[in-house]
Amino acid sequence: MTLDEALASLALGTARLDRSGSAPVITNEHGDWCSDFVAACSVVSSDNEEFWLYAEGSAAHHEQIGLFTAQVSSDLRGWVAHPDNPVLRVSDSGFDQGGVFDPSIVRFRDKWLLYFSATSGDAHGYAITLAAATHAPPPTDERVGVAASSDGVHFVKHPVPINDARCPFAMVDGSQIRLFYVRPHEGGYSIYTNTSGDGLHFDPATEVLALAPGRAGSWDAKSVTTPKVYRGASQYWMAYAGDDSSLDDPRGIGLATSQDMRTWRRATDSPVLVPGRVNDFDSYSLQSPIFLSVNGRVAMLYAGSDRSVGEGLHSQVGLAWVVKA
Repeated sequence: MTLDEALASLALGTARLDRSGSAPVITNEHGDWCSDFVAACSVVSSDNEEFWLYAEGSAAHHEQIGLFTAQVSSDLRGWVAHPDNPVLRVSDSGFDQGGVFDPSIVRFRDKWLLYFSATSGDAHGYAITLAAATHAPPPTDERVGVAASSDGVHFVKHPVPINDARCPFAMVDGSQIRLFYVRPHEGGYSIYTNTSGDGLHFDPATEVLALAPGRAGSWDAKSVTTPKVYRGASQYWMAYAGDDSSLDDPRGIGLATSQDMRTWRRATDSPVLVPGRVNDFDSYSLQSPIFLSVNGRVAMLYAGSDRSVGEGLHSQVGLAWVVKA
């Protein structure tokens, strides 16, 4: 089953996502940089032999970015933390002194570009404020930054942010970079997209609203976030997280399709994965759905938490396989 076929089957309801056991495949016990939580955000393959997974981790209210590797033959288990973790750290001052998180990496013009969210304060400050109040002023410190590397491990940050947003997802689109990201609107997130010829400069005039929250009463009526986009044979697929009541505690994973990556329509009326059972590591929220083709099968890595952001997010990395319904 190809990735395209798997996503189409999930959308039609002829396939489902089957969790690979009740335990996470990456826990928050891989160093003091991720002692509070760890969340998978971006995966690339190295010569079809090894997967490189870039994750955000948090400790003492500072989020930073780490790297994990696994052999393709391991079926996405046996992840090993890189000895240099975290590979992207907060700065001593500036727009990213509070946290760097939500990594998305692409190979562009003979170098690796790592896009990331950055805040000067608490990365979840706005979400925590909204959880305790009906309304709150939009955050003023949420930015997207970018760092470059020749080896995918040692990065040099671009000195200034590239836009005011968070949760970037980057992909190479011909000779340019297409970037997806989210911004808050009416207490929830919406997904936007834009392009750049050099990967650094994005003209605000060419920005497009890609996916807004769903209609009233739908499962994603409040917020849509953590988009990941995949090329299919005849269309593009977006996997995203959504919720009907809060900004950043998404309760389901959904799918959308597009012909041009600008205009998107939902592929399902219901989420393709919802939180696990009581006491499971992913019993409260799900986000960051990463679909991968692995040894003739299709898997999804995701971040699952058993607590809300307000209670102290406790994400770990889960794994589910696409199987026949």
